[in-house]
Amino acid sequence: MKLYNNFLVTFLVLFMAQMSFAQYGSLSGNLQDQKKETIPFATVAVVKLPDSTVVTGSTTEMDGSFNLKAPQKGDYLLRFSAIGFKSTFTDPFEVKSETYQHDFGWITMKEEVTMLNEVMVKAWRPRVEVEGGNMVVAVEGTALAAGSSAFEVISRAPGVTVGQDGNFQLNGKQGVSVMIDGRLSYLSTEELKTMLEGMSAENIRNIEIINNPSAKYDAEGTAGILNINLKKNTRGGFNGSTYAGYNYNGEHWYNAGANLNYKKGNWNSYMSFDMRKDGMIRDQVMKREITAEGENSYFNQLGEDLRRTYVPSLRIGTDYSINDDHKVGVMANLTYQVKDNEWHTWGTLQNLNTNENTGIDAWNYLEEDFSNARFNLHYTGKLDSLGTRLSADLDYVRLDENGDSRFVNHFEYSSGKSPLTEVLFSNNDSYFDIYSAKVDLSLPLNQTSALEMGVKASKVISDSQLEFFTFKNSVKELDPSRSNSFRYQENIYAAYLSYSNQLSDNWNLQAGLRAEQTVADGKAQEKIDAVSRNYLEFFPNLQIEQTVSDNYKINYSFSRRILRPDYNKLNPFIFYIDPYTYVDGNPQLRPQFTNSFQVAQTFWKKYNLLLGYDHSEDFIGEIPLQDPETKQAVFSIRNMKDFRNYSATIMAPFEIFPSWHMNNSIIMAQQEYEILIDDNVIENEDFFFTVQSTQRINLPMDLDLEIFAAYQGPLAYGLYQFEEEWWIDAGLKRSFLKDKLDVTLKATDIFKTTGSNVDSEINGNRTIINQYLGNRGISLNLRYSLSKEKTTSPVPQSELEELDRAGG
Repeated sequence: MKLYNNFLVTFLVLFMAQMSFAQYGSLSGNLQDQKKETIPFATVAVVKLPDSTVVTGSTTEMDGSFNLKAPQKGDYLLRFSAIGFKSTFTDPFEVKSETYQHDFGWITMKEEVTMLNEVMVKAWRPRVEVEGGNMVVAVEGTALAAGSSAFEVISRAPGVTVGQDGNFQLNGKQGVSVMIDGRLSYLSTEELKTMLEGMSAENIRNIEIINNPSAKYDAEGTAGILNINLKKNTRGGFNGSTYAGYNYNGEHWYNAGANLNYKKGNWNSYMSFDMRKDGMIRDQVMKREITAEGENSYFNQLGEDLRRTYVPSLRIGTDYSINDDHKVGVMANLTYQVKDNEWHTWGTLQNLNTNENTGIDAWNYLEEDFSNARFNLHYTGKLDSLGTRLSADLDYVRLDENGDSRFVNHFEYSSGKSPLTEVLFSNNDSYFDIYSAKVDLSLPLNQTSALEMGVKASKVISDSQLEFFTFKNSVKELDPSRSNSFRYQENIYAAYLSYSNQLSDNWNLQAGLRAEQTVADGKAQEKIDAVSRNYLEFFPNLQIEQTVSDNYKINYSFSRRILRPDYNKLNPFIFYIDPYTYVDGNPQLRPQFTNSFQVAQTFWKKYNLLLGYDHSEDFIGEIPLQDPETKQAVFSIRNMKDFRNYSATIMAPFEIFPSWHMNNSIIMAQQEYEILIDDNVIENEDFFFTVQSTQRINLPMDLDLEIFAAYQGPLAYGLYQFEEEWWIDAGLKRSFLKDKLDVTLKATDIFKTTGSNVDSEINGNRTIINQYLGNRGISLNLRYSLSKEKTTSPVPQSELEELDRAGG
């Protein structure tokens, strides 16, 4: 708290000091295309008249805005340029004094158009744009986005792959934080996957891939950040769109929703509603070899899993502009999820010493409901003409989850022993209350340098209770040995300082330091001592960018980041799956710390090469353990000793014809794990590579074809070894009614090749899992625009890290 208070005093002193700084003139405005989509990373040049000399320049921000210091007295105009657009100029203007200010408002750039065999072809805006080692991937309007979930479109982003448990990996690395409109999602891996599968990609504008986050962001997430920017209105009046789709992958699914906006006067209000019924069909084969002193056993199991999920969600909010410089707003995001799961397995346990066989026919029925209510109050303000900005956010999140399971196990014995049927029940209730408040201040020091600082405090309160019942003589009896309760509370206090400076025309510097104090306590009802954590950690960040020439730019970066365990992984409960399989939590988990080094190079403003090295201590991963006596497999979360990752990522867009564009990415990584088990160090390493390619083809009859193909080579993860896999998705889109109606036909995993084949071995005990997750399907989707204007601007941003680990 002393650090927190000292930083608050420094914050106020610097804030008051900036009030005495000299004020400069400014040139500001916003850039958009003909569809009213904002244009980030466009070049803005100040051109002196009459000799057309470029005196200064900059690039537009993510929201298409720009703000330049006004030049000396004289006559000028602004020139805008961006890939895929015609150069655009403002009318001439005269700077009459040092405090001259001019807001150019919204400036529209036109797309380039060429003639090919007497057919009009538009030069598409790049789907992937790179700046400072980070990427922005356009989603809106692409054929594969129609009818897709947010999870699907993120998994197709360059450099992004999906791990065994549905977690995202970035450039081959685990530990990705997911943000929505700048707010961390506050969900565990499983619940984040479920939420993103229930979120329509129709509402997504783009995805930011932040490889090296600055100190302004929470230090959580050792691999980087994926930020999903949703659509929001920037135009006057009423506008929006509605959509609906049908999908078949062996079962019948659907989605429907609307994205509505209304802006009048100082009020800008928005609402999006989505309703989705979705699911998964999984086929699995599992083999286990169990070795003990004098006894060897085999366990073979076939499984069929049908999961159904119904998710209605509502996002609603309004912003009020007090004046041109100050704005306040509120937002609510409400999600409710109902899930039922039927997991049926047939297994045989064979004792090689006695040649006895036990057959197990097991049913696992799960009914679960989950609610996520998130509320946000935000303020943004421009304090002076120099560009000093202040923002504040208050957040409250409430998560509730209730799961009821019923297990029916039937045993057959080769020894002639009488068959046995057992019935078991469990009920798991949990809730989370998350509170967060933060303030950020941006101070331009002069034309080339700026200072950012901020403070944040958050509090998480979690309560979970697991009740396990046996069913004997038609009576349910509580099993105390498999029942428990766990209460966890965590407070995080953070402060940061970030400095940026354009040292010269060729060199840019950004350096920052973030401090986070974590105070946590956890207590279970039985079987475990209280858990207490109190630690202060510092997270430096450094980026140096060099413009070697017009066609070559290089970015050097270093950062230290943390990955705290998901709250549900700290839970000491034993989660029963079948008689020979269960999962347990670990309240003794320690946070994972990672040092990352990266060199990002850009060639000819479109080809990118990222070279990276990461070293993680106390890597958090799953370890499959076998009990030779009970023959049970325990999937346990543990801290591993060490993880090193040497990676190279290549991104190369190509234009084969004006009507055929392709984006390609290649990830190569040498990954090395050291795992400490029973004082023995086990090493697991592999050379991993994956190739992704997205083809966008303009066909006759105004048809747009998009094809996504991916190949993922063998992969090491903790103690697991994954075999290679590949897949192809395709979407065909056509617009009608003057582009107001979009119709898309899409097929996923066309050749049914996305099987997951996993192998692990510890001390002679081996586990092999082969499964297919039912990704093959076909869908038809419609989207209708309710107005002439399309709306695409991100909502105000804040950051919450705690929900990312909460499980809801």
